[in-house]
Amino acid sequence: MELLESRVERNVDRILGLLYNHSIHATFFWLGWAAERHKGLVRKCQNAGHEIASHGYGHVLAYEVNADVFRRDITRAKTILEDITGEPVRGFRAPGFGITKKATWAFDVIKESGYQYDSSVFPASRGHGGMSDSLLGPYFIETASGHLLEIPTSVVEVFGRRVGLFGGGYLRLVNKPMIKWGIDKLQAAGQPLIVYVHPREIDLNHPRLPLTLLRQFKCYVNLKSTLPKLKWLCKNYSFSTMLEMVENYVRSFYLKSRTIPVVRLRGSQAASEPSPPLEGRTDFTSRQAFRSRLLLVEKAMANFLSPSVLRSHKTVQD
Repeated sequence: MELLESRVERNVDRILGLLYNHSIHATFFWLGWAAERHKGLVRKCQNAGHEIASHGYGHVLAYEVNADVFRRDITRAKTILEDITGEPVRGFRAPGFGITKKATWAFDVIKESGYQYDSSVFPASRGHGGMSDSLLGPYFIETASGHLLEIPTSVVEVFGRRVGLFGGGYLRLVNKPMIKWGIDKLQAAGQPLIVYVHPREIDLNHPRLPLTLLRQFKCYVNLKSTLPKLKWLCKNYSFSTMLEMVENYVRSFYLKSRTIPVVRLRGSQAASEPSPPLEGRTDFTSRQAFRSRLLLVEKAMANFLSPSVLRSHKTVQD
């Protein structure tokens, strides 16, 4: 990789300019490897009001390594980004959406490494990564270190099959009417729209790698459409950083005295189990156990809210 021309700075600058023109703040999931080489660019993103989050250090796919290797990679990235920005890094997205049902241990590692929210789940089948039975909206994952808030990538159902329309090759392949249809479906279901793009995807002339025909198709198809679609999205929809979206989502549930769904992980299997409403469910071993778990979820939700929000909520309830 060191032998290839770096085009990161010019492409990120173009994205920064687009976001500035539309008064949009976004989340930049930085690879630690790239951040080390472009510290000024990381700070430029930060100074423009964008959230700096982690994409790991060396683009390690969770399902290809063990927990120790994954832990070293994501803690190294977090340390590098925090040293550059002087601020805590709260969000993580696994490279390649590489957390599968065989690697759900990764959620424990992410939480114990100090991240508060995760956006690594692609809730559909794909070439690598993907958890096709995931919940489609935000939910908590119970880990040994506490609750980790998961924000899965946005997908919609087309003829009974979950598909992505809003990022990477998916965004490049589909047309604007199809994207708008998908956004309407998300809004009707009360699910957030998450759009993601790599800087190289707005660069028609970036260096090509000697990939298989299938990988060439996935990486390079329809690059010319990416920037026009991003401009259209920025013009017609409202966006925020991932952290702001997370806080607003949790706030809406907290202030309405509702709980967010919880997923319990059992071994290598992820079992979806929505947390109960405040009036309670009776299928726990005891009401005391139920209440203890519910309080943990409420505490996890409160971690994302400012003291002023919590005080106003207490005043209303009193």
